[in-house]
Amino acid sequence: MHIEYRVNERDYRSAVTLSNKKRSNLSALEHFWPYLFAIVWVSIGFLPGGGNVDAASSDDLYFELGAIPILLALLWGRRRQIQREYLKLSNLRLLHALDVDANGLRLETSAGTKRTSWQIYTKFAENDDVFILYQEGNHDFFPIVKSFLTALQIDELRSLLKAYLPAA
Repeated sequence: MHIEYRVNERDYRSAVTLSNKKRSNLSALEHFWPYLFAIVWVSIGFLPGGGNVDAASSDDLYFELGAIPILLALLWGRRRQIQREYLKLSNLRLLHALDVDANGLRLETSAGTKRTSWQIYTKFAENDDVFILYQEGNHDFFPIVKSFLTALQIDELRSLLKAYLPAA
């Protein structure tokens, strides 16, 4: 199977999010912790004695609404971090010509050709935007963008990945 695609920043952000959600339970917790923090923050305001000193006071409302700017700041920081990572990975912006077969993957870019076997990948995951292949031994992953593929190519790639790798 032959695929040609480029990874833009939106696709990379989608791949990083998917990678964090599906890699392990700990990485999923790392992904969802800003939301959990905001939920706990707001819940404390509703507990008896948890900021409800005076019913007529609006201090507890300020306390509860304080979670919103903190949540937005955490999510903005995460987005900036992913954007900096994407800018550092200049090889992702190149045109990728990927051949997938029984032996593994063969990736051609203007930077060179790279051949990998299925053994260096531990599992794969997918969402609406990308497929990602988790590499063994580290937190790296290999993204394959779906927007450049037809529905038949997506199904064929999914079946190839299922044949050689477990799903996350």
